Amino acid sequence: MSSLLPLIRMYTDENGYTRFSRMGLPVIEKTGLGSVGHFSSLFVNENILDNAGDVRMQFGVTPIPENPSGEGPELAHTAPRKQLVITLGGYLEFKSCGVDKEDPEYKVLICPGDILLAEDLEGKGHVWRFVEDDSGKVHPWERCYIHLGEEYDHFVSQLVALD
Repeated sequence: MSSLLPLIRMYTDENGYTRFSRMGLPVIEKTGLGSVGHFSSLFVNENILDNAGDVRMQFGVTPIPENPSGEGPELAHTAPRKQLVITLGGYLEFKSCGVDKEDPEYKVLICPGDILLAEDLEGKGHVWRFVEDDSGKVHPWERCYIHLGEEYDHFVSQLVALD
C-alpha cells in the first residue's frame, strides 16, 4: 500500500516571487529487519559507493522575541541552499515578499511536523513570523535542516502534487 508524506515546496516563480505548493513524497509500506511503517526511496549520493552518504544536517532554535508580532525587512531572505526544513516546535506564517494576495500559493502556516522544501534561492524571497497556537501561546521555532546536494533532483522527481 502506497501513501504520501506531505511537505510544502517553497520555490521562486518566473516573476521572481516565492511561491508555496503542497506536495507529497510517495512512501510505501515496508516490514522486516526493524523497518515497519511507510518509507520513501533511499536517497544516497551516487558518488558515495559505501552507502555512507554525505548528509549534512543542522538543528536550529529561534527563541520567542519580546514582541513576536509583526515582521521587518531585515527578515526578508531567500533560502541559503536547497534544503528540507523540518519544524519540530513552533507555529509560523511564511509568506512571499512583495505579494499582497491572501493566496495559499504565496502564504502558508507552518506547524510542528511540517516539512518545508526550501528552494527559493533567487528572487524577492520570503519572510516569516511567529503565530499563536490554538491556545493563544507562542512557541520557539525548533527545526532541523537537511541540506540537499546531488540527491535534490532525485528527491524532487519523486514529489506528487496534493492540491
